[in-house]
Amino acid sequence: MRKPNPADVQIIKPIWWRQLCLTLFYLVVAAFFAVLNRFGPIVSWAGALFMGVVSLLSLLDQLFEWSRLRIDHRGYSLRGWFRKEWIEHHEIKDFKVDEFAGKKLLVVELTERAQKSRNLPDQWIPFPCCFGHPVEQVHKIIRSKIDLTPRPRQPK
Repeated sequence: MRKPNPADVQIIKPIWWRQLCLTLFYLVVAAFFAVLNRFGPIVSWAGALFMGVVSLLSLLDQLFEWSRLRIDHRGYSLRGWFRKEWIEHHEIKDFKVDEFAGKKLLVVELTERAQKSRNLPDQWIPFPCCFGHPVEQVHKIIRSKIDLTPRPRQPK
């Protein structure tokens, strides 16, 4: 088995200015709730507090890079706020670009064995890993990083 090379690691992170704009939007909404008195002070301060916490989490996500796609010798590790997914290289048949609701979306086609072990239907699985980058660019990167070298089967 070949030794992993740190240069083989590819990380796709959110575009910094887009995430900063989202964080600023959350702060503006928090400020809006702070001055809103139509529904009472409890609702306005609860909304301001909630949106303030969300904007702080968004800023921390940007600073510490929690949301990202990491491609290394073991596979694809996709992390987001509410989702953490790991797909090994031998589980992947291919990545494709599909159109859903007028938008391009990356999807992964898993092998039959991977679908059965994960109890998934026989269809493509959405792989939301673009983080604001063009879909075609990310598709090119992730397809080029698929490692199809044979590996010994690991017992479950």
